[in-house]
Amino acid sequence: MNSLIEDTDSSVLRLTYSPGSTARSIGLSLGIPLVGTGHLEMEPMSGPIRFTKTTITLNGLTLEKLTHDSHAISITIVDDSESRVVQTYDYTTLVISRDDYKNPEFIKFLFYSGNLLYLRPTGPKVGGGWELRNFPKLPINNQVLTSESTTIYTLRRRYNDYLIRGIDYQDQLIIELRRILDDYGVELVRLNKERTLEVTSYITYQFNQTPVLVNHPKRRDYDRGILYYKQPIDFVLHTKDMPIFHDFKSKYLNVNLLTNFTEFRVYDRAGGKWNGVVKWGSITEDFNHVYQPDDNSNFAFQCQFRCELYFYEVLDTRYEFLREIVTRLDAEDKDGEMSAREENRIKDDNL
Repeated sequence: MNSLIEDTDSSVLRLTYSPGSTARSIGLSLGIPLVGTGHLEMEPMSGPIRFTKTTITLNGLTLEKLTHDSHAISITIVDDSESRVVQTYDYTTLVISRDDYKNPEFIKFLFYSGNLLYLRPTGPKVGGGWELRNFPKLPINNQVLTSESTTIYTLRRRYNDYLIRGIDYQDQLIIELRRILDDYGVELVRLNKERTLEVTSYITYQFNQTPVLVNHPKRRDYDRGILYYKQPIDFVLHTKDMPIFHDFKSKYLNVNLLTNFTEFRVYDRAGGKWNGVVKWGSITEDFNHVYQPDDNSNFAFQCQFRCELYFYEVLDTRYEFLREIVTRLDAEDKDGEMSAREENRIKDDNL
């Protein structure tokens, strides 16, 4: 007769089975997760050896690892799934609904009901005011950790790979420049969009190339998904009014108009603030009192200038972490369907 007895004094699990038993037959008879391929014949072993305890403490809750090999834990608060626990020999994934992570009764049931196969809470029970927090992908290795993260994640939504992108800086830069030039009486428009103009004095802009890395990223920055870029932007002033043309060049060169605008803030998708930096170049065209045809064949004064936009592009490292959790949930669902079919097959064979 197969049996499984836990000796808490010696931290030993004693498994008794008859000769010729397989992992599948033992798993089905004892109701424990299947191991191996299911066809591997179990062989006798020597006397069990007590192994050292490994724990992790999360905001005061200490969990002891019951596996001999490495084991990791992940706690994630979500808004598009009910609370679920996915357990394998290597990993315990806790997906907690936003309705449950503050519920002390749920927390007590989650950790003290005995349903965690590979983890066991030790020490005094955490008080009723304890709340769950996000603890993504932590190996259990005698650590004491705290977290204040209560970010509510959406598992099933496809996340963008970037937390903040170059286009976010470009859009914000144009908004800031347009505000400055509108107050000056000059309209800022994208090249080839001059047909929408409302005034005769305007500045066109264009992005001639994609952003390039300023320097080789440090390994630490690359691991965190932070890349430093530079992007040049070309501008051309068009105006039929010679005094405005002369005034613009004077204010530009004396840092009284655009060139005193060197920094602005951009918010990423998580609400964090990031700085964009602008470095302005000089106006290279000589002043000319003679009208010149612009790109629309209209005679106007023109001058060209350029700026360089420096910014950090940040990869959303949470995307990989959330994708791993979704993969585990899907694997659990598939295994549950296979187990149900296997139980039905055994019942049919016994009829």
